[in-house]
Amino acid sequence: MSSLNAMLLSETDHYRLHRRGRFLWAALKRAHRVLSTCKVNGGLREDLSHVANHQSCEGVAHLTRYARNQSPLPGLDAFHAQACLDADLPPAKTALMSTAANMQCAVLAQAEHEDLVVSVAATAGVLGNATRAGDPAGWHEYRDGSRPIPRASDAAGEVEAKTLFDMQQASQAGSVPMRSPDATGSGTIVLLVFINQPCTAPCLVRAATLVTEAKSTALLDLRMPSLQSAGLATGTGTDQLVIAAPLPGAGDWERNWAGGHNSLGELLGRAVHAAVSRCLLLQNGVCAELRRSVCSALGRHGCDEAQLRAQAEAELERADAELFTHNLMALIHDPQTAAAAYALAEIIDLARAGVLHAEVAQEAIFNQAALLAAAVAVDPAQFPALREALQQHRDLAPGMLAARAIAQGFARKWR
Repeated sequence: MSSLNAMLLSETDHYRLHRRGRFLWAALKRAHRVLSTCKVNGGLREDLSHVANHQSCEGVAHLTRYARNQSPLPGLDAFHAQACLDADLPPAKTALMSTAANMQCAVLAQAEHEDLVVSVAATAGVLGNATRAGDPAGWHEYRDGSRPIPRASDAAGEVEAKTLFDMQQASQAGSVPMRSPDATGSGTIVLLVFINQPCTAPCLVRAATLVTEAKSTALLDLRMPSLQSAGLATGTGTDQLVIAAPLPGAGDWERNWAGGHNSLGELLGRAVHAAVSRCLLLQNGVCAELRRSVCSALGRHGCDEAQLRAQAEAELERADAELFTHNLMALIHDPQTAAAAYALAEIIDLARAGVLHAEVAQEAIFNQAALLAAAVAVDPAQFPALREALQQHRDLAPGMLAARAIAQGFARKWR
């Protein structure tokens, strides 16, 4: 295969990693055992020469390209073959993943211990289809393809329809059998993972579970919200993975375990967490510092900028409401206010999970909402009065209660 005009990103004894345009690929120098989620040449293989990732469309509003990728014709094999042809990769020997993420935002990360090295080449974005394991699904697979699951008044369904450019409506009208979003191999968090020492097949399967844990931990550390429920995201609906380790040669021995108690598991976790976290900054502009806001904490519960403005208009005099709106960015990014908001979000999550029983949860939510209001007021002594005022709104959902607490705290800040 020609590497004309390709950028060599990394080279080891086992592979060369290149990037050119919309493609990122590794040319394997020796036979590898490869475990992948790829629809074509996926599963467990020992005969591949290349593993790759590529951008198949833009993330938003790329209707023509998206429709072409989702069309039942010409099929997965033809899609795979054409993409490999575009990159000058051998279709029969390549495991290829695709995504809407920018290959220029790909991140390389590495972790090592003694003779063991784990390397990761990742692309990642979560603002379009972040999900939580167990969220309501949008699709069900049949013999002739996947079709959307009708959910009449399901907010998650509304998100799915917008994300998929309202193609759900066309499918329900019976025009064509629809494929699910990942039917052409598209992915949002896409990971190429390389282990420099031979591993048994069960070891690679265990490594895949550790890699998934690390990916989820990166999202949970940033408190990224699911777009299909009020929970925290653990991934996206279209994530993909390739893990490759060299086949044993003369004198080599195979690793047998990649769990959390041994060094291979640790290295997989560290490298994947670092790569995904960095990718989210480059692709989405998301990092720990920028997640410090009231809306980042409580937006998934309904306390977003629109709700904050609405509650200010309802609670405050017109001049104060306008002042509130003009200073909204400073308010929602105030460190103490954001801290109180995250504490309230945690209480709501614990109540929904059943860790806090209902009788205690309600009181805890009002207490924390009052602390949130006091943080906005910059006056802890206001806590008792604010709690008493907020307890008059027991019918409000937690997110709306939080928005009202912030408006009331702002009113008391300048009283």
